[in-house]
Amino acid sequence: MAFKMKKFGHVKVDRAPLDSGVLAEARNDGTIVIDANANLNKKQMNRVIKHEMKHMQDMETGKAAYGDEWLMWNGNIYLRRTIDGEKVIDGPAGRLPEGHADHPWEAEAIEAETQNNKKEDYGI
Repeated sequence: MAFKMKKFGHVKVDRAPLDSGVLAEARNDGTIVIDANANLNKKQMNRVIKHEMKHMQDMETGKAAYGDEWLMWNGNIYLRRTIDGEKVIDGPAGRLPEGHADHPWEAEAIEAETQNNKKEDYGI
């Protein structure tokens, strides 16, 4: 069955090819993109969308902002770099790969994945 774009409030969820190792991303244009090659069941899809919706919420409230070469979290700017082919962020927890659970913005999004709120059933 083909994936059809969904909309949750003002946030659109779509599928498209993403960089290797990236499952999904929240974009500044209000879109969540899930990797076109990701084979997710309903439970996994809910977790991924909850995770990215937390990033969207953080962007909307001004807690976070994302650019190609930087990331802002709680008013502090952290630089993105590519070192030996690996994308990293020099964040408050040190230099870690993008998406690492020890980045505080990722820790909060990971926590949001398991929040049990029936209103937020994003299964597609």
